[in-house]
Amino acid sequence: MKKKVVRLMAVFMAAAMLLSACGGNGGGNGNEGSGSNGASGSGAGAGNSSDVTEEAGNTGETGGSDSVVDANVPAFEDIAFPDTLPGNPPMADDVNYDYDDMSVHYDLVFQTYSYGDTMPENDPIKKWLEEKYNVSLTLITSAQQDYSTTMSTMFAGGDTPDLVMFMDTATAFTIGEQGLLVDARTMYPYMPQTCKFVTKTMIKATTMANGEIPAVTKYSIQDSDSWNVCYRQDWLDKFQMDVPDTLDELLAYAHACAHDDPDGNGKADTYFILGGGSGNSFQMLSGFASFFGNPAYTVDADGKLSVPMMNGSTENFLKFVNALYEDGDLPSDWYTIEWEQAKSYWLNDRLGAVHAPNIIDEYAGHFLNDDTKNDMEYWEKLVNTWVYPDKSPVEGGKGSAGGSLGMLWAIPKKNVENDQGKMLRILHMLDAMCYGGEAYFNTVQGGGNEVYVEDGYDEDIRFFREEDGWQVISKGDHPSDDTKGTYNHKYGASGLALAPWQNFGFTTKWMANYVRDEVDEKDPNKSERNRLSAEAKDRANLAMASMDRWAKDDLLYSTSGLQGTEGLSDFVNAEQYKFATGERSFDEWDDFVQEWLNMGGAIVVRSVAEQLGCELPDGVAAE
Repeated sequence: MKKKVVRLMAVFMAAAMLLSACGGNGGGNGNEGSGSNGASGSGAGAGNSSDVTEEAGNTGETGGSDSVVDANVPAFEDIAFPDTLPGNPPMADDVNYDYDDMSVHYDLVFQTYSYGDTMPENDPIKKWLEEKYNVSLTLITSAQQDYSTTMSTMFAGGDTPDLVMFMDTATAFTIGEQGLLVDARTMYPYMPQTCKFVTKTMIKATTMANGEIPAVTKYSIQDSDSWNVCYRQDWLDKFQMDVPDTLDELLAYAHACAHDDPDGNGKADTYFILGGGSGNSFQMLSGFASFFGNPAYTVDADGKLSVPMMNGSTENFLKFVNALYEDGDLPSDWYTIEWEQAKSYWLNDRLGAVHAPNIIDEYAGHFLNDDTKNDMEYWEKLVNTWVYPDKSPVEGGKGSAGGSLGMLWAIPKKNVENDQGKMLRILHMLDAMCYGGEAYFNTVQGGGNEVYVEDGYDEDIRFFREEDGWQVISKGDHPSDDTKGTYNHKYGASGLALAPWQNFGFTTKWMANYVRDEVDEKDPNKSERNRLSAEAKDRANLAMASMDRWAKDDLLYSTSGLQGTEGLSDFVNAEQYKFATGERSFDEWDDFVQEWLNMGGAIVVRSVAEQLGCELPDGVAAE
């Protein structure tokens, strides 16, 4: 295997920076809307789409070290990053960390954001990591809304932790361009498990214009492909219909939901679906947008930019919404109602379709009471109510894109210059906390039996299924959970306080459920209820995982903050609502597209084309 050598710059550039706080929910949420307005991108900071430069290589050097490279460590350019995130996640059985001399002790400081609760002084997960990896570890956390400001202040003062987390590429690029971060092209070769979950698109999105990569990325805690449209199986049965497999079948089902009295109460009070976007978007309805074409800007076969507003994708989606509206399949407040209020419709059996992650827990959260706990007929019916399809009902359509950037992890260059071993220990630990890794269960999910062994705790069941690599987990009365009143006196913190560890590698994408056989004396039907619920959630997760989805192309560009596009989003929302409600005829679609271009859409198109390095579409001239 060929090796190329790149010597990282040894001079620490202590330029003071004052970065504006970067808002948003970070990659941890991953619930990107399908946004069909073309006014703003949904990428996590929009990376540069340039290819990785040829100079990338692997020496393991961090600032002038002449260390010998382990023969089992590949060069960066030889890593086979996948095209998409795996449907069945691979394990770390083939991974070794022989490059790391575990006899050497290191003092390490990691930084991430918290979830509101203060980390306990006697942190059991930290203690477990320290013992396993021969380190003294400090975990610094700050509130999520303050995280970027806190981190930027540290860089400005030159006092940085050994491992930092970015929530967007814009901040990572700003600091990386100052030469303050280790090039991730020298990090990925030492993170073999992480590399299995980093797509080629993720690499492009995190590559700066000079070819360097300021941070390694991982999957999101909750990616957008953990969402899908689902239908009421009991209503389909009543209508003698199958899960919609074509657009005509979908529209027929939508009509029946609103007009054929599926609940049998003799009232016209049921509907197909609604929006729930508080008058600002189609929200839940946007879950259907990807069925009518890729909502992202892409490059077509002719090397030209393909624009959803101009290629039929957005138009056909709005025609679908208009068909629902004209047929009376939507409630009167479908557009104005806000998300939480909208739940009252489907939780009270008034909707035939929902776009959401697995919704069984929503029912349990709202309706689990003393009456329903022991009403197993109710639970048997509930868990068989909703069905998630595994493919688009529209020919050529796909599910919404998956593969968000998630958390971005970086190592400040000055912290490890002339100390390759320290960098390797950090990468070893970070990689081990990845899905399928040796430290995954004992860090990202609040710790397990091995973490709490001194407490005599052995109630966790955690394993990866052999047939598909999905994680199976069940917790008992966990020692970190102060709601149980068990060990709160010892750790002084709830599971929420220990939740920052999940930023290092937790994901809901490949989760399965385990049900204990033991009968709870206080709630004798709990085990059976959990079994029914688990089976329903597993069916839904597997269907969502098997759906063919668009690539996460919107990681490669950003359309936010472009001068000359002020007010464009509001204009698009207002006009698309008019098309959806018939106030504006689709005969005027071309006129609308031209209006959009004139109001700033052309600026967006030119910017995206430049970022993707492709030609402009027909009808849009260069400036």
